[in-house]
Amino acid sequence: MEGVRDVGRVQVSSGGFLPWAPWVLGFVSLSVFFVLALAGWPGTFVGAGGGFCEAFREGSIKQPANTWSNLGFVVAGLWVARRAGVDRKKAARPSNLVGRSVFLSTLYAALVVFLGPGSMAMHGSGTAWGATTDVLSMLLYIAFPVAYALARLLGGGVRACVWLYAVLAGWLGVSLLSGTLPFSGSTLYTWLVPAFAGLELWLQLRKSAVAREARWLGLAGGVFLVALVIWRLSHTGGVLCFPDSLVQGHAIWHLLCAVSAAAIYVYYQSEHDPRLT
Repeated sequence: MEGVRDVGRVQVSSGGFLPWAPWVLGFVSLSVFFVLALAGWPGTFVGAGGGFCEAFREGSIKQPANTWSNLGFVVAGLWVARRAGVDRKKAARPSNLVGRSVFLSTLYAALVVFLGPGSMAMHGSGTAWGATTDVLSMLLYIAFPVAYALARLLGGGVRACVWLYAVLAGWLGVSLLSGTLPFSGSTLYTWLVPAFAGLELWLQLRKSAVAREARWLGLAGGVFLVALVIWRLSHTGGVLCFPDSLVQGHAIWHLLCAVSAAAIYVYYQSEHDPRLT
């Protein structure tokens, strides 16, 4: 295949459409967002997102700060996509799964991008379907770190990671949209985050020849914990809740989570597995 070089068990593409997918997703999803906003949002306004302090406005964008701060995810996802492309050009034989698979690196970047429009749908519209889109983007994203950690822990390759992600994300997505989740989507997300952290710590602590720059995982975790504290304190009625302020604690949560997601990718890319060289 043109533009593809063989690197053993996996192929790394140096061209084609796939690396551009996060950019296309960002453009299309944001375009749909603006069209729906200008159209006055389909569906009934139910005050979705009202628990995150910011007062609802009369205009097309119901919670401006909590909405526009989600562009941080779009920027972070596109940065990951660009970083992945640069890394592919530098490393002839990448020694980690995201480096060896254009699909995995592109998927991760796209999932980070989608976190932005997903959350914007809720904070911008205040509708029930907007809230569902927000939770869907969260579940689709967190399924990747969990599947990626499981694949490396079990000694699987790219194909194993893809299957694990497809099964987990597919179950979460279908169950959410069909209303058959045993718990709320937000509750499952809060469980999957520590599950991902625990799996990564297990990988760090077990004896292995695999080298990783744990500082990036530490940065991602530290930033996320700070964001989590701000998120909690800035709920409606919280000490950091100022409904009419242009600066919202929940908006800061969005921006810090975007930084954390980017740091996770750098951590993945820092991994050196001698078995893959």
